[in-house]
Parts: sequence; structure tokens; C-alpha cells
Amino acid sequence: MNKLPKEKSAKNHIYETESKATYSPRLLPLKSDLIFKLVFGDARYIEIIRAFLVSVLDIPADDYEDLQIIDPHLERDRPDDKLGILDVRVQLKDKRIVSVEIQVRETPFMAERVAFSTGRNLSRQIAPGQGYSQIMKVITIVITNYDIIDSDGYYHHKFWLYDPEKRVGLTDIMEIHTLEMKKLPENTQDDDKENELLNWLRLIRSDREDEIEMLATKTPEMKTAVGRLKQLSADERTRMRYEARELYLMDEMARIEGAEARGVMKGKAEGKAEGKAEGKAEGKIEVARSMFADAMSVDLVSKFTGLSVEELLKLRARQ
Repeated sequence: MNKLPKEKSAKNHIYETESKATYSPRLLPLKSDLIFKLVFGDARYIEIIRAFLVSVLDIPADDYEDLQIIDPHLERDRPDDKLGILDVRVQLKDKRIVSVEIQVRETPFMAERVAFSTGRNLSRQIAPGQGYSQIMKVITIVITNYDIIDSDGYYHHKFWLYDPEKRVGLTDIMEIHTLEMKKLPENTQDDDKENELLNWLRLIRSDREDEIEMLATKTPEMKTAVGRLKQLSADERTRMRYEARELYLMDEMARIEGAEARGVMKGKAEGKAEGKAEGKAEGKIEVARSMFADAMSVDLVSKFTGLSVEELLKLRARQ
């Protein structure tokens, strides 16, 4: 099992400090992508993301030295902050990139979207005139509160470019990990490292404060994470940002469902059996138009609606 390098400065005091607070606000959900980034993507408490990565990845402990969080700041007044993909991106000692994101609501074409974003993180590394030798490995970790893979009960998968028939890999330059929280086993495992990962995922998933308090005792890093969560939960501005983002997401889903319903009714009125499919397509187009009106990027609209970039460019040009 990988051992974490010693921290130069301990941050565990925030847990004890927050535990002594005179108020007891309801904890914000760690499985919210906004709150997840504010806890795991804070460079001041880098031991949190380091410990989590150690539990997921099978790489030497030395690789976590000089770990850096890329773009750790969340800009506040951007339109796409309402709906953007809030991943935590870190750079390892050898310049490899690890991207971690969490998705609570089921996202269309999730597997394709993760493959696309991993490929984009690869292509960003090459400047004009540089060769492929400059490319460093990119690792994507996606945590979901729904099933991505329906064929088995395993909660953790690791994917490479691989020939399943000949059982030989082409390259591991793209590595994708899926962590599906609905599949977590109830019992502990024999392997200590797997237990650490299970505890992290149970902490992220949990809505019960007694369970969160219990999990905070498992490791110093989990104690720091819970202390940070308490700090954020007591901050009124953070709570307002969380609520605004959740409302925006709910509104977008309602727009899709409403447009789908109208499409189905229209299809029935016209005697079309394909009314439901047309309704879904119309719903996506309607949401795309509203997102463009909010000045959101084509890439972001494509991620949320599942529409191709080509379709969206044509749609935007007609607005």
C-alpha cells in the first residue's frame, strides 16, 4: 500500500476548530460538484486530494511530491459557473495530469463525454511545432451517483486503449477511472487500500451527519476534509452559491422535460408515433438556445445537451 509523504504543515486543526463552533448548520452535500471542488480543489489543503488519489491510483508515492492543483480558483460571476463542469485538475511530479469530477445527475452520453474531455487534455499539451514525445499521460477519474456500466456490480473500473481479444494494450497514455457510488459494497474489504477508497466514496456520498462524523475518524486527511466541509457549510455566501447552482440545474432539467412533453403532445396530435423522440430533440434544442442566451460556450452546451458541436454551431448561427 502506498504511504503518503509527510506534510510540511498539518491542517487537521480546522476539524477541531469547527467542532467547537457555537452553531451547527446542516452540512452541505459533498457530492455536489461545487462543494466537491471547494473541498478537494483547495490548494491550502492539498493533502485531501493527495490522499484520495493514493486510494484510487496504483502509482508510486513519490509521484505525489510537489503535487499542484491547476486552476484552483472558482471565478464567481461567470455565466457558465452556474452549469460548468467543475473538475479538480492536478499535476503530478512528472507533469502528468489527473482530472477528477463528480456527477450526481445522470448525464447524456457520459462515457463519450469523459473520453472526449480526456482526449482534449491530451491535445492541449502540444504547441505548434512540438512532437508527440511531449505528451504526458492524462488520467481522468469520474465519480457518479448513478450507474455508467450496467453489465456488472463493480464500483471501480480502470480503462486503457486495449485489445480485449488479444489481451494487449496499445498505450496507457489515456487512463479513465469510473467510480460508481450506487455500487459500493456494504461490508469492508480485506485490502487496506480498497477500504480507504470505500471510506472516501462513502464520505462523498453520505447525507447523514453521524456517518460523516464517524468517517472523519478514519484518517487525518478525512478529518481535514470534514473540517473544511463544516467551514463551507457555515459560510452564507457558499450556501447561496450552492443553492443558486442547484436551482439553475433544476431549471434546465425542467426545460428539457417540458419541451419533451410538448413534443410528445404535438406528435400525438399529428398522429406521429415518434413524438417522444421528437420531443426529446426539441427539448435539447430549446435548452441549447437558452444556454447560448446566457453566453455559455459551445463545448459546455454540447456536454449538457448531448448535441454535437456541429449542430450547435449551426443553431447558434441561426439565432
